[in-house]
Amino acid sequence: MYDGDTFFSLTMVARFGLVCLSMGLAALTAAAFIKLTCRMFWPLRLLLAPAFLCVFVWLSPQAFYLYYMMLFDYLPLQNVVQSPPRPSQIFHLLGFSGKAALSHHATGVLGWGLIVLAILGERAVPSKWFRAVLRL
Repeated sequence: MYDGDTFFSLTMVARFGLVCLSMGLAALTAAAFIKLTCRMFWPLRLLLAPAFLCVFVWLSPQAFYLYYMMLFDYLPLQNVVQSPPRPSQIFHLLGFSGKAALSHHATGVLGWGLIVLAILGERAVPSKWFRAVLRL
């Protein structure tokens, strides 16, 4: 399924770094979602979950590009952020019906994770320590 995915053209160390960056950005997005919506009624949180996914899809390419700049010497410093994604793009990510790429499927998993967080609210946060950090 992921035969032509560029992830597999990277070295093992570069893949590990990319996975760590991806997980960090996803955790940051989820933490911001919980922090900003924890006091809201769940239907409103449910409406905001795709909006947070949209912001992630819109802005995260710059972080990934900066990471690739560290890996490849020939990449120039530039802004790669484009216009925000269309709602149809978000629906394709959530439905796993877009491009069969690891990054697209991981983004879809993040989107569904945000939806679960929206439904469960603060109950989805596993530990008291993490809840205390989110209250800061």
